[in-house]
Amino acid sequence: MHVEGQLLGIESGVVGIRGAAAYWLVGPGSVLWLPPRFCHEARSHGAVAGWSLYVCPGACADLPQEPFLAECSRLLGAQAERLSQTAEGSQWSPPVARLAESFWDEFLSVPRRNASLPFPQSSRLGRVTEVLCANPADRRAQKDWAALAGLSVRSFVRHFTAETQMPFSIWKQRLRILNAQERLVRGETVTSVAFSVGYESLGAFAEAFKKNTGLSPSDYGKQRSVRHLG
Repeated sequence: MHVEGQLLGIESGVVGIRGAAAYWLVGPGSVLWLPPRFCHEARSHGAVAGWSLYVCPGACADLPQEPFLAECSRLLGAQAERLSQTAEGSQWSPPVARLAESFWDEFLSVPRRNASLPFPQSSRLGRVTEVLCANPADRRAQKDWAALAGLSVRSFVRHFTAETQMPFSIWKQRLRILNAQERLVRGETVTSVAFSVGYESLGAFAEAFKKNTGLSPSDYGKQRSVRHLG
């Protein structure tokens, strides 16, 4: 946790950020906003290249008090790289101050993504999500997950949707895709990843992966060795 806001941009590799209520995976072409004093844990998956900038609390007032992912345009990435190299110390030169203002205007204008994996806050549903996080390929039926939570199937479905704002089946798919992204960036084969995260066919995995990320699994995996900013 830090008193400043933070912007984290990734050029290659991926970084996972987990807070108390959600998980974000930051990959190439993305930038994550972390508000001031936000408690979180960060974990990289393989080699990572990118940049990080801290934002004074006074400049964060107009931004959400929850993290969000945004697209990293080429302009934003270039400005961030220059700022990270030149904006040292408390006294900014006029050119650096103008660059920072331009960077901030660009960041506020880039599209934002609703790409987090929310976690339920009740302990009974937390038992289910922790088991699935440890093994996304677990194929237990919904009635078994409801039993683990100590709920009827109907109550399980209702409470899970209320606490995460998404159906349990969609949540499981998003978890599997996030886990697959981490594995692909580490260099695992598409076939190995598909079965490791619980898909019974490569076709079903590829379709779900592209629907969630916009890329095929093989194209996504290639990004681990490609540095780009947007």
